[in-house]
Amino acid sequence: MGLRLATVLILFGVAAFLLHSAAPVTSAVNPASVYAVPNSLGTWTGSDGVPEEVLPVDASEKISVRRTYRHGDQVAWVSVALFVGQDNEIRRASVNRIYPGRAVNRIEPVSLTAPLYEAGTSPVPLAAVIVQQDGRRLLVAYWHQIGRRVFGNEYSFRVALMRDIVVDRHADSMLVRIAMPAGPESQLSADLAVVERLAVDLYASLGGGR
Repeated sequence: MGLRLATVLILFGVAAFLLHSAAPVTSAVNPASVYAVPNSLGTWTGSDGVPEEVLPVDASEKISVRRTYRHGDQVAWVSVALFVGQDNEIRRASVNRIYPGRAVNRIEPVSLTAPLYEAGTSPVPLAAVIVQQDGRRLLVAYWHQIGRRVFGNEYSFRVALMRDIVVDRHADSMLVRIAMPAGPESQLSADLAVVERLAVDLYASLGGGR
């Protein structure tokens, strides 16, 4: 019994020492990357602002850039937000504020990849959903980004973030979202191709978060 108690006390002591001696949490994302969101993406021209009913604002955002892009009669909305100090859970991006949650009839995941990295690498899976509301369908694609690393899977992102907090002492990330009106089901492939192209141009303009 005494040996077990001593072992537990030693482990608590080691844990306390590691927490006390750990380097302070710092930034892995250059805040200037957020402001690198361009006024135009390829042939799309942009203006400031995005309706909150399309891409909700998260109260935990430190800074964000929100732009509306148009190409002919097409429209797309982009939001790039920086989240810092995520070693504190209350400052992490909310999964409930990524896409609209009000007056929603159905949310349908769809498959989307984009060749974000250098030539010769595999396309990166991104998260994407069709949000069906009364009178409209909205396609929303998004990813979390830490430095140059892109995560289209919420679980993989959370694991990477925890690893960065504990090992690298970094606790920030970007949430990148692209939304556009979705046509009928028969047009889904064309809509996804548009979002893929926008994602490639947007990722390049952000400089990989550096």
